[in-house]
Amino acid sequence: MKKIFLLISLIFIYSCGYTPLYLEKKDILINLKEINGDFNLNNYIKNDIKIISNNDSENIIDLKAETKYEKIILTKDATGKATDYRLDFSVKFTILSEENKVLIYEENFQIKDNDETFEQSNYEKEIKRNFSEIVIDKLILDIVNLNDN
Repeated sequence: MKKIFLLISLIFIYSCGYTPLYLEKKDILINLKEINGDFNLNNYIKNDIKIISNNDSENIIDLKAETKYEKIILTKDATGKATDYRLDFSVKFTILSEENKVLIYEENFQIKDNDETFEQSNYEKEIKRNFSEIVIDKLILDIVNLNDN
């Protein structure tokens, strides 16, 4: 029964005009002219942009970026040690064209303190990595939408 359902689902998906979301992304070359802010977040963003950019594309987008990362203490225990944090991320992209369109993406994430400093640091790096991936996906979608208009 599962095999029949899977076969019918595949037939409908292939015949309904479904196209992958990233198909349109393949034809964009993003030049990151300048990036300022948090070092790790900047490196993640640079790498993600290199991965999604098509060097053979004629559709070239020049960008300037400014990242911001803050770790804010939300609560402390009786001894004064921080127990909960909020991580605030912000990226401001400026599309360098005649209009200089500005796109701002902000996210925050709450975490609890971990007694293991190494694990805490790795966890925060992983959150930064995930944020950069989300931001680049949103950026590409906004660029595609700007080009369609």
